[in-house]
Amino acid sequence: MSGTGSARVRILRRQLLAVMLVAAVIVPVFNVVTDRPTVAAAVQGLLDAVLISMLVGGYLLFVREGVLRARFRQLGFGASLVINSSIAVALFLVGRAVGQVITNLQLRRLLTSFGDAHLVYALPFFVVLAFTIQFWLQMNRMIGANVLRYFVTGVYHRPRTEERIFLFLDLEGSTQLAERLGSATYFELLRRFVDDLTEPVLDCEGEIYQYAGDEVVVTWPHDRGVRAANCVRCFFGIRDAIAGAAARYERDFGVVPRFRAGLHGGTVTGGELGDLRQQIVFVGDILNTAARLQEYAKRTGRDLVVSGALVERLELPAGIQSARCGDLELRGKEARVAAYGLSGAPKLQGGANPA
Repeated sequence: MSGTGSARVRILRRQLLAVMLVAAVIVPVFNVVTDRPTVAAAVQGLLDAVLISMLVGGYLLFVREGVLRARFRQLGFGASLVINSSIAVALFLVGRAVGQVITNLQLRRLLTSFGDAHLVYALPFFVVLAFTIQFWLQMNRMIGANVLRYFVTGVYHRPRTEERIFLFLDLEGSTQLAERLGSATYFELLRRFVDDLTEPVLDCEGEIYQYAGDEVVVTWPHDRGVRAANCVRCFFGIRDAIAGAAARYERDFGVVPRFRAGLHGGTVTGGELGDLRQQIVFVGDILNTAARLQEYAKRTGRDLVVSGALVERLELPAGIQSARCGDLELRGKEARVAAYGLSGAPKLQGGANPA
């Protein structure tokens, strides 16, 4: 269950605040146009917008993303869209009725408002609005909030060069795990692992770039990844999250997943790719190097291996130790790559420079 202070919920709160602000502009105008052109109608619309936004927001924060989050995660896209939108429409009617009671100072309006002639316009309007908002929220979840924004704003419609950091995570012993657990149970373990790493990724301002079998790739724009060593803290945050859920993994799968990672940053080119299925793709030697560092970590039993070029730009969190791995010959690379192995447990305060 997500706590009310989790990164996931903080993001949802920001999204709902944006929706409330938009509604506070649209609904008063809608009331004036479809009901009566008076200040009272505009004030009623503003009050309705606030009340309805609070009710729907409370439902999304404390029910859908709170006590019933696990249940909703089991629903498909269509079922979740219909259920959440229907609940939002019901809350619209309740919020509108409460607004009528407040402005008219008549408790009976709590019931009689459901027969208002204006609902002929207001109800279809809100049904469309509720489905649109729910569709947007679910698309955010499916492809990522930032990715949806990239598509909508056309950031990568034309290929662009930028500085990015990539973290390649790979489950240890995945082939043996799949054979031992069977494909269906192994998939559930993989799903659980990906769910558990989401919160640390969000906490460290990262984006899930892709899932590739038992591999997860996280990315940051350079400045965001370097800030407060987000790219390093993310790895150790994931490690702590998995350790915190160790009892559940042991109970359900008989094993606690272990993983190794490689981390590197530099210049890449990103753009929209595909016709039948579009996605934002980054290309460049940076990704190849990060993947090879992950392979080296797996081969040598190190938790996290970071390129020397990236370590030089980081102020490592207190509690993290770095050990030079040397100048590595990596598969597919002509030049050697300086690398460091990082270990330890980051503390909340302070920082330390790499050795």
